[in-house]
Order: sequence, then structure tokens, then C-alpha cells
Amino acid sequence: MPRKTRKPATKMKSRLKVMGITQTALAKRLKKSVTLVNHFCVHGIKTVRIAKEYSRVLCCRPEELMDF
Repeated sequence: MPRKTRKPATKMKSRLKVMGITQTALAKRLKKSVTLVNHFCVHGIKTVRIAKEYSRVLCCRPEELMDF
């Protein structure tokens, strides 16, 4: 039976790891649900509006969080 390959981490998930912030802590800072933050960690950020919102808290440029 073939092994399942892991998907590469999204840019947002990588940024959280580098900064040492948990998804729960980020959700509290943004006043969003943990489920929503987890969705973007798994699927990536696709829109500029969301990237701007999250980049303010993560102290980076919006382009650094977007997955195209």
C-alpha cells in the first residue's frame, strides 16, 4: 500500500512556528475563532484582505503569508 505524502506547510503555519505563537493565542489576538485560524493554517491564505489582517498581528508583510 502506498504511503501518504505530507503536504508542505502553509506560509502562515510556518510563520506561527517561527514566532512561537499558538493558533489559540493568535485567535485571541485577532478576536477570531480558533477554527477559522486553523482553516487558514491548513489551507493557506488566498486573499489580500485576510493577509493584511493577520500580518498586523504577526509583524510581517501580507505577501509573506499568502499561498498562491
